[in-house]
Amino acid sequence: MRSALIILLLSLSACVSSSGVHELSPGGVGDIVASIYTDSSGTALYVEPLPPQSLTCIAPASTAGCPVTKVWYGLANITAQQQADAEWEYRGPDLDRTRILVVGHLATVTVRDHRAGHDPEPVQEIWFVVNKLYLAPGHGRVIESHSAQFFYTTGTASNAQVLAISRGEQSPRAANITWTGMVTYGGSTGPSSVEDVFVAGEADFMRSPLPITADEYFVRKTR
Repeated sequence: MRSALIILLLSLSACVSSSGVHELSPGGVGDIVASIYTDSSGTALYVEPLPPQSLTCIAPASTAGCPVTKVWYGLANITAQQQADAEWEYRGPDLDRTRILVVGHLATVTVRDHRAGHDPEPVQEIWFVVNKLYLAPGHGRVIESHSAQFFYTTGTASNAQVLAISRGEQSPRAANITWTGMVTYGGSTGPSSVEDVFVAGEADFMRSPLPITADEYFVRKTR
C-alpha cells in the first residue's frame, strides 16, 4: 500500500519532571499539562508545558517548549471535528493567548513512510501523545488574553477543589471561583459547574478557601 504511513512502535518516553497527584489529578504519572503552538511559518510544532513543569528535549535556547514531529490525539477519545478545532487553535508560545490545553506525554515513534512508493528504512520521530483535550469556548473575539496562572478544578464555582498547576502544588485546595474577563463577555455569568475543567486566573494563596478570580476556562472534549 503506497499511501500507508505505518507505525511500527510506540514507546512511552518518561521525559517529564512532574509526578502523579492523589485525589485530584488531570493525568497519570508521567503526564504533563501543556499548550501546543506552531512557529511563525505555521509548520513547525512545539509543545510548551505549563510552568513549573518541564520537558527534556533538544531545542534552540530561544524556543519555548519542545519541538515535536506530530501531536497524536489517538488516545484522547475525541471526534475528528474536535481535533480539527484544536489544530485551528495552534498559535504562538504566549500562554496568556492560548485557547487549547492538552494532557499527555512525549513518545518515541518508529515509522515507515511508504508514500514515496518504495520501502524505506524505519525512522524515529518524537510525538506528543494526547490523553485529554481541553478547549476554551469562543467569547466573540478572535484574539483574547487571559491570566497565565492555571488551576485544574472540579466541583462548583462556589465550592471547588483546585490544583494549582502553575505553582507546582501536589495537593488540592478548597476554592471559590469568581468569573471575570472574557468569561463574562456578552453578559455571561460564567459556568456554575467546573467538573474536569482548567481555569486561568489569579488567587490569594494566603486565604482559605482559596479565592480565585478566573478570566478563562478550558473544557474537556470527549467523543
